[in-house]
Amino acid sequence: MPLVSMGPMLRRARADGYGIAAYNMIDFNSAKSIISGAAELSAPVIVQVSVKTVKHWGYAHVATWVRMLAEDAPVPVALHLDHCTDIDVIRRCIDAGWTSVMFDGSALPFAENLEKSSLVYGLTETAGVGLEAEIGAIGGVEDDKVVNDDQSRLADYDECLRFVAAMPNLAVFAPAIGTAHGFYKGEAKIAYDLLERITKAIDTPIALHGGTGLTDEQFTRCISLGCGKVNISTMHKRLFIDGFVGLKAERPKLEEPLPFLAAQHDAMKGDVMACIRTFGSAGRAAEAAHAA
Repeated sequence: MPLVSMGPMLRRARADGYGIAAYNMIDFNSAKSIISGAAELSAPVIVQVSVKTVKHWGYAHVATWVRMLAEDAPVPVALHLDHCTDIDVIRRCIDAGWTSVMFDGSALPFAENLEKSSLVYGLTETAGVGLEAEIGAIGGVEDDKVVNDDQSRLADYDECLRFVAAMPNLAVFAPAIGTAHGFYKGEAKIAYDLLERITKAIDTPIALHGGTGLTDEQFTRCISLGCGKVNISTMHKRLFIDGFVGLKAERPKLEEPLPFLAAQHDAMKGDVMACIRTFGSAGRAAEAAHAA
């Protein structure tokens, strides 16, 4: 299928009570594992790309890889730029064919974040692509962004309402609710009460950041409260490495590279499929495609 914008399918996911997996790709093989895992389970999926990854491979190359893989798949696939603070990078991704982007102004004072997010919102509305925006400070490490525990803060409820009201067609909203990027040190302390207050007041789908390491129960509860987009990055990166390392440990004399790529692909694909089952999106491709 052609690449789709994630906004309509996320609204359908929220309305029907399931979550759509949003996995961060690293290269062609990892992108293939994400889309092939979704295709096997007939699930919609979001392929996310970090700014670092875009700059490493190039805008046109990444867009071409994902577009080609999506066109060969019988499920809706969105191509999304993750956590970006640079509006020029956002413009270049839109021009290259991204179907959604994220402007992350969460480190800015609220008024400045709203002003800059609204500016990007104007760009995305004109281009016909979806926008994700964030308030609060989600802890942990995401590429070059580091937010220590003492710097993380929950989103303010009143600010959430003002923020979303200013951008009524926002594809997905990412308020900080206590999750963190990277592997958790102990159990995640999710502010379910805040999440519930926000989702009762707004119709916009919510993005759950910091999905690696959450329990199935935590995923299910967050999705039931309106999280239509569920981000997984750290685990995908770990499996990208472990797929190689594990096979090397099993077969130390193996020198042919293709089995290593296959092992890597299968490890990542297995995790994608496990998450899709947990999030409830298996078998939802047709309805998501219709929404998109």
